[in-house]
Amino acid sequence: MDKYMFHTAIFVVGELGALVLFFLVTKMFSRSLTLSSVLRGVLERGFLYIILVVDLPQGLAFFGALKIATRLKDDDKISNDYFLTGNLVSVLIVIGYYLISQYCF
Repeated sequence: MDKYMFHTAIFVVGELGALVLFFLVTKMFSRSLTLSSVLRGVLERGFLYIILVVDLPQGLAFFGALKIATRLKDDDKISNDYFLTGNLVSVLIVIGYYLISQYCF
């Protein structure tokens, strides 16, 4: 299987599992899962996965700065626990994708 196809397969299968996991996290915090939050999460995890695969650690600092900047003037009343839990789970998922890809190559 082509390397790029394999990375894509890891990501797609992982995102299906992540959808179930984040559905459970949102229920744990008595929240609802919206299409925009799902798409934003997929985009963030895709960005992080690409950064790890192409070995571009500066992208992690860029991503962290973006996450902080989006929270500075946020009028949304999302609790810090919910925000932190969602981000940590998301990053752990991406690390899992990366470890699977490294193990298979």
